[in-house]
Amino acid sequence: MKTFLGELYGSIPLEIRFGRQFGIHKALLEKFENGSEQYKQDYIYNKILETLIFAEKHIPYYQKTFAEHGVSSKDFKAIEDIAKFPTLSKADIKKNLDSLYTDVRYKPVAHYTGGSLSTPTKFYLAANSRAKEKVYNNYIFTKIGYKYRTPTVLLKGREISIPEKEIYWEYEPIDNYFLLSNNYLNSDKFPLMYEKAKAFRPKFFFGYPSAVLSFVKMSKRYGLEPIGIEGIILASETCYPDEIEIIKGFFKNAKVLSLYGNSERDVIGYRVGERYNLLGSYAAMRVVDGEIVTTSFDNFVMPFINRKSGDFATGEIETYGKSDIAKTVGNIEGRTKDFLVSEDNRLVSITTMCGGQHLPLEDIDAIQYIQEEPGVVTVLVEDPNHRVDIAKVKEGMHKLVRDGIDFRVKVVDKIEKTFRGKRVICKQALDVEKIRLEKESRQN
Repeated sequence: MKTFLGELYGSIPLEIRFGRQFGIHKALLEKFENGSEQYKQDYIYNKILETLIFAEKHIPYYQKTFAEHGVSSKDFKAIEDIAKFPTLSKADIKKNLDSLYTDVRYKPVAHYTGGSLSTPTKFYLAANSRAKEKVYNNYIFTKIGYKYRTPTVLLKGREISIPEKEIYWEYEPIDNYFLLSNNYLNSDKFPLMYEKAKAFRPKFFFGYPSAVLSFVKMSKRYGLEPIGIEGIILASETCYPDEIEIIKGFFKNAKVLSLYGNSERDVIGYRVGERYNLLGSYAAMRVVDGEIVTTSFDNFVMPFINRKSGDFATGEIETYGKSDIAKTVGNIEGRTKDFLVSEDNRLVSITTMCGGQHLPLEDIDAIQYIQEEPGVVTVLVEDPNHRVDIAKVKEGMHKLVRDGIDFRVKVVDKIEKTFRGKRVICKQALDVEKIRLEKESRQN
């Protein structure tokens, strides 16, 4: 019944399912992509101005900080003037959340960051923001031939395994995805998972680079032939050129697309060749001292202005006009690909630990994972006010991983940063690569 209803719902045209906003954003995207250089700069200017005007009229935090910096929307005369406005850090968001959003136009819906996992951050979006996200993702995926609801293996997102029933997969009928458990890709359950995925007859893979690489390595270990697919969409983690070559070398003739976006929905881009293309109709992405700084468009609940993302752009940067708003960049480096090691030496990507629905993130300032032996992980939770419920954190961790790791949660006043001021999400004392190789040797 779930599958039948899901497929029925999935067959409804997106313009109907997501409402009027879907058609509006689709038309704006297409017009922008086909527009002249002057049209694009004018569009970006008007969208930034719209965001600034809304923010200073309805958002107390921006009213205060604009006044402190002596700027207002009247000072925004050209797109490069966005550099005059103050930046917004994750610490600013956490400290001033209640004065950073409004319900004057839409009902706010709570979300949590999914990228910089060491500092989980709560924020708000309007419910209809999903329509815009769907438009842009679908447009980007067409760059390698994907059409909505083409059969796709999904290697990202929530943990779906039920080990006691020997189930390590799940079918999602709405988008026609076949989900595989990331936590069991590096286990002896892989051949069973592979056969289930192959029987689905997918045309695409969509997942974390670390998960797709694990699928490749495990397929080779067990002597399994590549599944014949047309393309791979990589998301949520930094992916380096040598890793892409490994993936391409295994999935012969398959195109590889790297997607860049975030939970805040204030930047989106993609790479098929050697450079990332940023979609300027979606939001404005600047590069300041190497760091990606974003300004949202169309967010009339909690607009982001010059938000410091913590991600970095490298290589040559192509910009619009005299501004530092990026059109293309060479590479983007962001989310971590550290691993935890389970009791039976499975490698669990740290990205799996992103689960706002399972953790009391509103009480957590930062998280750090420390491991010195397989199957045991100390979790430091930064909470100087000691509001967090340790039992809830531990329960949430086990929901994310299911089994194989004993999480020992400790609340601390402060988690130390590196000398450069960066947070370290995972202090891994185990030699992950050695464990991987030893396990491969035993199984071979």
